[in-house]
Amino acid sequence: MRPYFIVNPVAGGGAAMDKFKIVKQFLNDKGVEFGCVFTERANQSTELAEEAYANGERFIVSVGGDGTLNEIASALYKYDDTVMGLCPFGTGNDFARAVSMPTDPVKAAEVMIGGAPRPVDIGIAGDKPFINVGGLGFDVDVVINTEKYKGRFRGMLPYLIGIVKSLFPLNKVPVRLVADGKVIDETVLLLSVGNGSHFGGGIAVCPEADPFDGYFDVCVVRKVSLFRFLTLFPLYVKGRHLGKKPVLYFKAKEVSIECEKAPMQLDGELGESAPTTFKLLPGALRLMLPLKG
Repeated sequence: MRPYFIVNPVAGGGAAMDKFKIVKQFLNDKGVEFGCVFTERANQSTELAEEAYANGERFIVSVGGDGTLNEIASALYKYDDTVMGLCPFGTGNDFARAVSMPTDPVKAAEVMIGGAPRPVDIGIAGDKPFINVGGLGFDVDVVINTEKYKGRFRGMLPYLIGIVKSLFPLNKVPVRLVADGKVIDETVLLLSVGNGSHFGGGIAVCPEADPFDGYFDVCVVRKVSLFRFLTLFPLYVKGRHLGKKPVLYFKAKEVSIECEKAPMQLDGELGESAPTTFKLLPGALRLMLPLKG
């Protein structure tokens, strides 16, 4: 299969384009045939992936961040004769952590020509697919505040600013969860449904999540004071928050959220809202990944 790259040239503050040039040179040096196309506007990657599939491409590679990955996966998971590749060249590259995909351009290119496809799980929130983490509360506020600074700063600084701004105030959301039939009533600061383990540029919100195991990992941070949240936050960033009193953590295949209308993020993208139901599609997408061992 020849790789066909869908490139978001502005991902990572433009770093994706610089890294893709290295990938192209590597493939040219190896004599590998490939195709590529570049996005010209936001939310175009899904359309380009559909067009590529219609034109006979069966190995389609996302070049960008988690948003680009989300858009392309949203097109390809419906087809069982495709393989998706990932060159994680965005700012956060959170899903790459869950699947041990290198962010170095040469190593990523090596996987594209020498890796092996593995079936990974996909989540659906309402009717919207996602591959990494969805949720509401604090993480949505982080996304909203981060977006304000992505065009002004490169690297992780927009995420750091977004996190700080999201602390003041801490928004609280009363919800009813129905997880595989079990009912949970809570007022939450954060509710994350993870197929992957990280979000927000490296925050280990669902540290035990495994996108190959057929389950979501659900992390709920109950309502606490700002001071208590600040003491919990360093543990939360590192994935050491499990077992702490404000935290509820469990696995489920289906999770319904009942609440007043609340904005959600899916793979770091805004536009969806709760109430909604998260459903898992086990092994719905074949992803080119490094060889085991």
